Amino acid sequence: MQNDWIQGTVTVDDGIELFYTRTGKGDKPCLVLAHGLSDSGLCWHQLASDLEADYDILMYDAYGHGKSSRVDPDKRFDLVADLYDLMEALKIEKPGLVGHSMGAATVAAFAARYPDKLSALVLEDPPWTDLTFEEEGLRETLHQWKQQNLAAKKKTTKELQKLKQRESPNWEEAILPEWAQAKHDIDPEFFDLLAIRNGNWQSLAEKIIVPTLIITGDNELGAIVTPKLGVEAVQLLNQGEFGHISGAGHCVRYEQYQPYITMVKVFLKRNM
Repeated sequence: MQNDWIQGTVTVDDGIELFYTRTGKGDKPCLVLAHGLSDSGLCWHQLASDLEADYDILMYDAYGHGKSSRVDPDKRFDLVADLYDLMEALKIEKPGLVGHSMGAATVAAFAARYPDKLSALVLEDPPWTDLTFEEEGLRETLHQWKQQNLAAKKKTTKELQKLKQRESPNWEEAILPEWAQAKHDIDPEFFDLLAIRNGNWQSLAEKIIVPTLIITGDNELGAIVTPKLGVEAVQLLNQGEFGHISGAGHCVRYEQYQPYITMVKVFLKRNM
């Protein structure tokens, strides 16, 4: 991270502590970045470095991730409420929200729940799908992800980076150290509390009134959002845009960073 970035911790409801990194002091339009499952706030550092000249960037570790609180089954589990409380504590008003995967689901739900609390929305391959899954299958998927994470924790971060470079040679090398560290930092109990449901994304999209950009990649490479769904989403959103980036899968910015950052910059310049 940059030497002049600020780091701190905010205690939200139920005593949950959320760790954050911030590039500015509130004198520019603010962007809040929400990472995906098993990542951390600093996995956004490449994007933040390229946007900090024009925006005050806030990257935070979701509950159970990074340096934020470990999960407690006796405490609330509401990632949207955590984001709301974080923004209230730091006095952030009407930021742009950018989220990837789990983070995209969080900021989309936030936009639907608190339509007056943000100014624009960027969703990097949100988990929006028309497919339906059996409850048992969803639980098994979470169990498998937990086992994969436990296996990753047995490797050093250097080993994880080398494995990822072999598996995904087109990934941005700049983000690999933070990506690997995040696998060590996530609380594996998070997978036990996370609920993946067959959601009605259409109902959610209809409630989002701010300018919204959906970015996705190729389905054959692992992207979730299909072109058909993207077109339908644009029709349901009040001010929706859809961008497809070839050569990327689910982690669009990790795999095709330059077209991703270009698309995001253009959208933000028009809408922030």
